[in-house]
Amino acid sequence: MPPPAPSLHLRVVMPSDPRYLPVVRGAVGPLAVAMGWDESDSLAITLALDEALANVIRHAYHGRADGLIELECRASADGLEVTMLDNGDAPDRTKICARAIGCDQAGGLGTHIIKEVMDTVSYHATPEGNRFVATKRLRRTA
Repeated sequence: MPPPAPSLHLRVVMPSDPRYLPVVRGAVGPLAVAMGWDESDSLAITLALDEALANVIRHAYHGRADGLIELECRASADGLEVTMLDNGDAPDRTKICARAIGCDQAGGLGTHIIKEVMDTVSYHATPEGNRFVATKRLRRTA
């Protein structure tokens, strides 16, 4: 039996500067398409990841561009796992998804989008920093 094909592992270390978000979007969208998602799902995955990164920039680093964000995307036959690590302020778990959908208040929908698009989402404070992990299973049609 031949060894399993290696899976893609994309790692990006970026400053907490929103100028670099298009670079990540430009990598994640084509990655999702190459893995087998259609254009619509690829765009949704890209949007969810963009929202997660924007939340780190906005809430963990309070808009400062001098922080670091480590992003890892691991592709497998089952799907995609995204891990982000930052050293900003830990998220207040009571305020994650605090805004109701349909509310007239601006902003606050990013976490709803992330949870709607991705299959699993978790946030953990670790000794290395704040860790966000999200997965998306690739559903193959028979």
